[in-house]
Amino acid sequence: MTGKSLRSLVVASAMLCLCLQARAGEYDKFSALLTFATNYYYRAYSKSDNNPVFRANVDYEHGSGLYVGTWVSWVDMDDKRYSDRSDVEFYPYVGYLYKLNEDWRFDTAVSRYIFNDKVQGRYSDYNEYSFSVKFRDLVSGTFSYADDAYNRNEQSLNYELTGRYPLTATLSASAGVGYNQAYHLLEYDTLYWNAGFTWYFYKFAGMDFRYVDYHSTRTKPDPGAIELPYINSQFLFSITAGF
Repeated sequence: MTGKSLRSLVVASAMLCLCLQARAGEYDKFSALLTFATNYYYRAYSKSDNNPVFRANVDYEHGSGLYVGTWVSWVDMDDKRYSDRSDVEFYPYVGYLYKLNEDWRFDTAVSRYIFNDKVQGRYSDYNEYSFSVKFRDLVSGTFSYADDAYNRNEQSLNYELTGRYPLTATLSASAGVGYNQAYHLLEYDTLYWNAGFTWYFYKFAGMDFRYVDYHSTRTKPDPGAIELPYINSQFLFSITAGF
């Protein structure tokens, strides 16, 4: 996919969400967010080569529980030795949120990672499927599966558990732990975790301060693996604003 095609998709998605917002009913929700982050942290590794990024997100949720959206982010996959490398990631998704009762919700989604060029010399677009169980807004567990991650003919499985606790009306503490089972893809199976605070200083804006770390296991090098930059223990910061 060329950069021109990607920009067209982004514009089309934004126009679609604006149209959906115009038609939204009483129980429909539309949101648009812009985020600045000191690192694109993703399952223990960095999609920005440990550099700051901007990311935009638009999302529409119908009153029935069906939702659709996308985000666009700058990326750097540490592959500067290639001239045709990606610097933009486009992530469209569609899902369904089912509310069992006031406490329990189930969420299933299909998404696709689309890059505007190659990742380490190969076209790397791929699909991912996820299922989540959520208890109120306090605890959630998510399982994600990609049958052809980064278009390398390798599977990737990810398990994640997160918890959140409101300290005040505008401040909450949260933590998470995950396990990324992708040895043949990334050379490692990785246990990762994080903990931090989110401050909602305005109705549609917030800051997040977070500590992240990981532990990886590898028995022998895999010559076909992608070499992505992992994030060593560090503090991350992000600020998000939107409506």
